[in-house]
Amino acid sequence: MKKYYEFKEISPRHFYSRTASEHDIHVDAGKEIGGGDTAARPFEYLMTGLAGCSGIDVSMILEKMKVEYEEFNIKIDADRRDEDPGIFETIHMVYEFKGDNLPIDKLERAVKLSQEKYCGAAAIFKASAKLTYEIKVIN
Repeated sequence: MKKYYEFKEISPRHFYSRTASEHDIHVDAGKEIGGGDTAARPFEYLMTGLAGCSGIDVSMILEKMKVEYEEFNIKIDADRRDEDPGIFETIHMVYEFKGDNLPIDKLERAVKLSQEKYCGAAAIFKASAKLTYEIKVIN
């Protein structure tokens, strides 16, 4: 599936994009390197994309399994190399679910399916980083 993306510089190191799905995104650098610090950094969007990709998968899978939860959050702890290019070396995802009588086996299955079969972002990151995950149920 080919999509066209266009990025326009608004001010030094601040870019605007209208995505293929017709949503607005701004990317900016920190003031320490001449940006305006008005928007998220590119690598923050990468982690947001990973969490969003997997989160949508897990949510859809659990809905098909008829698993209801009160709350679902994903936290990511990631480390990048110090030298350029500063790619991610390790990424650890924590899937947190809140609810009563949640079936842990179904939560584990949904997350595993996302991580191993459906989430393209996870597959991309696994090519260059150690990606691990865990599941927590919070009552």
